[in-house]
Amino acid sequence: MAGVIEGVKTVSSAVRTVLLALLVAVIGGGAFFGYREYTARERLVGEQAEKLEQAEQQLVSLKGDLQSRLVEIERLNVDLQLKVQQIEKLETALHLLKTDQRLAQLRVKGITRDEAGGVLTSQLEFVELSPTGDAMSAPKLFELPGDVIYIDNWVVKFDDEYIERADLQRGTSLCLFRRIFSEQQVPTEGFSLDAVGMRPQAYARGGAMTEFEQQLWSEFWEFANNPKRAAELGIRAANGEAVSIKVREGMQYNIQLRASGGLSIDPVKVEAP
Repeated sequence: MAGVIEGVKTVSSAVRTVLLALLVAVIGGGAFFGYREYTARERLVGEQAEKLEQAEQQLVSLKGDLQSRLVEIERLNVDLQLKVQQIEKLETALHLLKTDQRLAQLRVKGITRDEAGGVLTSQLEFVELSPTGDAMSAPKLFELPGDVIYIDNWVVKFDDEYIERADLQRGTSLCLFRRIFSEQQVPTEGFSLDAVGMRPQAYARGGAMTEFEQQLWSEFWEFANNPKRAAELGIRAANGEAVSIKVREGMQYNIQLRASGGLSIDPVKVEAP
């Protein structure tokens, strides 16, 4: 009996040992798995935090890059606007440099011929025009020997920069019609068109002649002979010009002035009434 009891005790002790070992194993395993889960979560949190920090750094970098690009775009926009303005200015200047102003018309009223058909005299009508093309005064009538007609002028040309800026006083060349004569006359035998010192009719906008304009014509030959003096007023050239044309019946001739240049004669056929 005592042996049985002793055996039961031994078995009980072994069972307890086994159960204790199992309990320790379970607790150890739970602790291991718990620790592993905890550390896994810690790693995950750390990785997420690192990724978040990297994302924030990238966002800051992108924000800085975006700001830099916005500044660059703004600078390019400003440069573009300046270039557009420069292009518009150059186009305007080019247009002005090529613009012809019609200053006057020379109209052929008739040509007298001898029995052989040779030209004796030309009856002409000269009228100065406003910027809109209207006559500024009553036509002046002349009868000149022959048919090769000269129109003598004084022309003042300004530096291109004034023309490009459309300067109010120097934005175009200026012309003073002096006299009209034919090749069969000496110039002094010609007829006066505009009196020296008077405001040219082609530039009469109303009102009195400005001091600047009066100075131009009263000191014309000084400017023509003194480049330094001329440069002080922005004058590129001051010289006399005589344009000529062999007139024909049924024609009229537009006398034009380019903003940066001199005079030209444009023939126009007159339609029969």
